[in-house]
Amino acid sequence: MSTSLLRRGVPGAQLAAHVHRRARGAFDVDEWGLDPELVSLANPVFALRWDIEVRGAEQLPAVGGAVLVFNRRFGISEPWVVARGIRQATGRFVRTVGVPDTAPIGPFVRRFGGVLDRTDEIAGLLRAGQLVGLPMSRDVRSRERVGHLEVERLEAALETGAPVVPVALVGRELGRAWTIVVGEPVPPVTDGGPLAAAELAEHTHRAAQLLLDESLPTSWWF
Repeated sequence: MSTSLLRRGVPGAQLAAHVHRRARGAFDVDEWGLDPELVSLANPVFALRWDIEVRGAEQLPAVGGAVLVFNRRFGISEPWVVARGIRQATGRFVRTVGVPDTAPIGPFVRRFGGVLDRTDEIAGLLRAGQLVGLPMSRDVRSRERVGHLEVERLEAALETGAPVVPVALVGRELGRAWTIVVGEPVPPVTDGGPLAAAELAEHTHRAAQLLLDESLPTSWWF
């Protein structure tokens, strides 16, 4: 499937043929459950729901694995916004951590790139050269603060040597306009001791907070 198809969505004249073929079970998913064609079919719906601006996409590697650590507030739109925005800007899929390991929700979200919050699964994705979206904890009280970043959630990045990239999201849950600001990768931790993950988490949290501080609009009603 071409990048242009992913970005444009499937033309209306082809929709019936795609749906008929999929009804027969003629479609492919990768080993983590991603269904690229389904993402393409849903692309026009996503375009109606969100208008996304991406800044700093050049900070992301063109190939190879990386962990994108992003803030969230209520946590409903943010994973979808990150996945769609980065795909639009780079042509690469983002595998967002946090899929529930229960049917039918888990398998359905996997079709759009969701993955389990397990170190072994994240490490496998990074070794395979995938972008992994890692949301921080929710902070529903304030739009101005990023949430907590648990230390153990970065163990896969340390294990594989993948870069960790802070990302700030600015938008409202019921709003259409969102901005994604991609920061510079956090410098790698050279000390592989027991505090390496804590140091990496602290640096990433600080970088994400700074990005959010710089990106928030000044209007009081936002």
